[in-house]
Amino acid sequence: MKKTFKKLICLLLCVCLTACGLTFAASSEAQVDPESMDERCPGWEEFCYAPHAQGIAPYKFNTMNIYTDFEAEMIDLPEGYTGYVMVLNGGPELGFTVDFTDLHILLTSVKALHFRVYYPANTKEVRATVDGGHGWTMRYVAKSPDTWDDVVLDDMTQLKKMCNDDGTLGLFGFGVRFLDGTGRDNTVYIDAIEVELIPGDDVPPVLTYDGPTEINWTAGKPLRVDATAYDEYEKTAMPITYEWDEGALDADGLPKEGDHVCAVCSYDSFGNKSEIKLTVHVGPADTEAPKIAFRAVKIKTYAGTRVDSLVIPATDNTDAVTTVNEWSEGAIDVFGHLTAGTHTLTVTCTDLTGNVSTITVTVEVE
Repeated sequence: MKKTFKKLICLLLCVCLTACGLTFAASSEAQVDPESMDERCPGWEEFCYAPHAQGIAPYKFNTMNIYTDFEAEMIDLPEGYTGYVMVLNGGPELGFTVDFTDLHILLTSVKALHFRVYYPANTKEVRATVDGGHGWTMRYVAKSPDTWDDVVLDDMTQLKKMCNDDGTLGLFGFGVRFLDGTGRDNTVYIDAIEVELIPGDDVPPVLTYDGPTEINWTAGKPLRVDATAYDEYEKTAMPITYEWDEGALDADGLPKEGDHVCAVCSYDSFGNKSEIKLTVHVGPADTEAPKIAFRAVKIKTYAGTRVDSLVIPATDNTDAVTTVNEWSEGAIDVFGHLTAGTHTLTVTCTDLTGNVSTITVTVEVE
């Protein structure tokens, strides 16, 4: 009785709207045309519908509509839905493209995907694909027709195929297939496509740092310390970040002169944070270039000598030094050995602040 009364109220409201010059189409119902639609339709978040997806073979259907729960009740869709309802009509295969990319959901936090579908008795299977229909990441045999069936995909190997390069859920095709293979008047209702996340992890990564908590540094040089982080829950190493107190950094994001506090931090995928706070005494900017401890301008050696055996040392007043050796063309064979002839070796040494020293040596190879 209560449901009948509610439907009557809805019908009267619809009549009133029409009398005022409004139409039902002006509501949030979305008629989806994948050939012309450039913007996401209302209710996109429940289905992550991608109208112009690339790389996924498009499904064919006569109509695709997305209704609010109010509109769904007005037209007597099967009871038991929540929120928006997608209705596909056509055949013999119905479906659409899903794209979770914009939601940035890491696979490491996913327990399962749920597809809540209402399909007719002639449905053969519910499926998902990432390669245009040539192979399936999910192939669920339809066994509960004319009810809201919770189709679950929780195989991590298959879910991984649905991910982008950064490990977040991405693009895939979702649809149903019918037994006769030829029907043109099949209707499928989809209540939602939902991601079930792993129960929240509240344990931060283990941050390991064995250095001093009070250090001297120089202005204009990015802080880097020997720290690592590992998250036991996610079974992976986590990145290290540096968070300075207010006013410690210049316009380029580099430390300024003065005494500051810098937190060496690591976050897991659930936002749990580990940190170790360091007191950093930042002195004047380092303007002294590395010193190259080599005075000869010409050296002699023999063909076949490995180039990595020629070490030209360099030191710096404050930092470690990065050294790059550049040989003239033809000096080195495919095995990393010197060839006969006269060659040049340019050695470039750079400290962490960016100060550079360079020397060029003539190498005579017999």
